[in-house]
Amino acid sequence: MPRRRSLPTARRTSRRSPPESVADAVRARVAIVTTGGTIDSVGTDRLDLAAYLDTGVRLEPGALVDGVATELATVADAREVPFRRLRAHALTDDDTADLVELVRGLLVLEEADGVVITHGTNTLEETAWLLHLVIADERPVVVMGAMRPASALSGDGPLNVVSAVRVAASPAARGLGTLVVLDDTIHAARSVTKHDTMRVHAFADGASGPLGWVDGDGRVVLDHRPARATSLRGAFADVDLRHQPRVDIVVTYLGADGALIDAAVDAGARGIVSAGTGAGYPTPREVEALERAHDAGVTIVQATRVGAGRVPAIPSLVDRGWIAADDLQPWKARILLRLALAAGTTGQAELQARFDAG
Repeated sequence: MPRRRSLPTARRTSRRSPPESVADAVRARVAIVTTGGTIDSVGTDRLDLAAYLDTGVRLEPGALVDGVATELATVADAREVPFRRLRAHALTDDDTADLVELVRGLLVLEEADGVVITHGTNTLEETAWLLHLVIADERPVVVMGAMRPASALSGDGPLNVVSAVRVAASPAARGLGTLVVLDDTIHAARSVTKHDTMRVHAFADGASGPLGWVDGDGRVVLDHRPARATSLRGAFADVDLRHQPRVDIVVTYLGADGALIDAAVDAGARGIVSAGTGAGYPTPREVEALERAHDAGVTIVQATRVGAGRVPAIPSLVDRGWIAADDLQPWKARILLRLALAAGTTGQAELQARFDAG
C-alpha cells in the first residue's frame, strides 16, 4: 500500500509519546483547522466573559492546540492546519468557499481520517450545515467552538477541542456528515442551533435530540443515526460556492407592512425566506408583498420565527407556489435554498422535495 502523506502545512501536537496501547494501534489522523472565534480570544482578565471581543487580542498562532497537545497525543495523530482567524459573524462567501476547499483537500489529498474546525459560535451552525450539504466524504467533519474565551476562569475551549478530536477519530462517526461538538454533546448539523447567548450548554437540537455524547472516560457514545440528518449529505458538492444567488430572510412582527420584502426584491434577491409567526404566518400585508415577489420570479420559502416545530405544506401555501421550510431554522433554510437555486433547482415540487428530505 502507498504511504500516507503527511499534512504539509500542519503542526504536530505531540509533546510526549502516547501510551503504548495507543501507539500500538492504527491511530486516526485528524486535522484541526483553526478559524478563530471566542475559543482563541483573550479578554482583559479571567472574569471577562462578555466583552472579550472588544480587546481584539487572540492567542498566538498554534497556542490553542499546543495547550492540549499532551491530551491529544492519547487520542489521535492530531495536526493543526491554520486558516484565517475571523469572528464568526464576519465570514463571507469567499471565506466559506476557501474553508470548504481546504477541508476537501485534507480529506482527499492528505488522507485525513477526520477534520475538526474551530469556529466562533455565533454562526457555527450555519457553517456546519453548509459543510454538511457540500462535503460528500463519509469521514467525519466536526465543527466546534467555545462559549468562554481562552483567558477565562474555567474556560471550556480546551476540553471541547479534545472531545471534537475524539469524535472525528471515531469510526462510529463516519457517514453522519458534518457534526457539531460542544459541552460533551454531539449534534447533527441539520438540527443543532445556538439557543443561549452565555451558557456553556448554549447549543441544542430540535425534537430529535442530540446524537450522543463524549463521556468522561473518553468514550464516544452515539445513541442513534437518524436517516434524515444524512439524507442531503454532500448533495450540493458541485455547486460553485463563490457564485450563489442572493437569498434574503425577512422576519415578521406585529404590524409588518412588507417594505422589507419589496426591498429584498429591489436588491436582486432570487429567493426570500419568510420567518413567520407560529407555523409560518406572515402578516396580511407581508403576504401581499410575498405574492408580488413570487409573481416577479422570486422563490418564496415559508419558515417560522419560533425556535422549534415544523412549517407544513398546507394547501394555501402550496396554492401560492411557495415552499414549506419544514423544521429548518430560517438561516438554514436560506443556505439550502441558495444551494438548490445555484444547482438549477427551481420547480416547486423539486424544491419542496429538497426541504422535505433536508
